[in-house]
Amino acid sequence: LERGLYLMTHWNMVMVVPPLTITREEVDEGLATLDEALAVADEYVL
Repeated sequence: LERGLYLMTHWNMVMVVPPLTITREEVDEGLATLDEALAVADEYVL
């Protein structure tokens, strides 16, 4: 949420639920943000 992206999680699943009206640029921005967050999380995985 701090990076401007809200995701729902359940156990080992991450659900990306974009609005019904979204531009290609917004999709690209959201996926880039998710990629950055996962890169940070990777630093903490053994």
